[in-house]
Amino acid sequence: MNFPIITWSDTVGPVTVDGIDPSAPYDAAATCYGFGISNTSTKAAASYTAAYYLAESINDVYPGMISAVEFVYTDGPGPSNSPLRVNFTYSTATAVVIDFATVAMANKFGFDTQTITFSDLAVEKFTDINPGMFWGPAGLAGDVRRMLTQRAASSSSDMSGLTTDVVNWGAIADLDMMSTIFCAANYTRWFAAIQIYADAANRLVTDPNNTLEDTIEAASEGKTFYLYREAATTNGTVPGTFQTCRMPSVSSKGSAEDFVTAADEPRLWSTAGLIFRGET
Repeated sequence: MNFPIITWSDTVGPVTVDGIDPSAPYDAAATCYGFGISNTSTKAAASYTAAYYLAESINDVYPGMISAVEFVYTDGPGPSNSPLRVNFTYSTATAVVIDFATVAMANKFGFDTQTITFSDLAVEKFTDINPGMFWGPAGLAGDVRRMLTQRAASSSSDMSGLTTDVVNWGAIADLDMMSTIFCAANYTRWFAAIQIYADAANRLVTDPNNTLEDTIEAASEGKTFYLYREAATTNGTVPGTFQTCRMPSVSSKGSAEDFVTAADEPRLWSTAGLIFRGET
């Protein structure tokens, strides 16, 4: 998994910890993003992510049990097809069982079973699969280009035409994903469920997350995306690491197939005009 990364929000939780409901605000479902970091050095999960919500839910029942929750991925400039995982660093004298109520809910957090156990024999626990609400095309080539466009709300000129006054309504930013090539398993669920393509993308065939298909579905629901174009500076801060945007093309294109072309069929596919429109 490498940049660009697209993530959006969805409802997650509530969860129970050893059969105990956490107290407010973690006793209820929350709207969380699938990816987000608060520190580029440690890749600590941001407070608006599902990973952070789960860690705090556990700490609410067992204070201090989760000492760190961090995303694990390749973020360098070179090609990558590694998955995105979340690592929970913890300490407990006895095993702790987390119940997600349904397998579908567990998938949103990155686990493939309804209940998971934090063993008393380990100090780390990684998610089983990619967390939900994100798409990482595992780019082998290409980039994301940001283009600013000024919109004129009104204009006027004097009678001789020598001068013109323009009143700008505002600027918009179009982010165009250019020629990003990715493994077929990150394209649709159909490819992801086939072993040879899942192997190529370093994914499990049971992993329902991280497909372009999910991104198109989220766009059709009017979801707001965070689009990470590249890694932020490595000094521990995250200035301007993502662009808030939406995908307007779903009004004319309704499926993942409409946005891609075969680059090396059937193994690799490339984007065909993935446009996101966002704030400047």
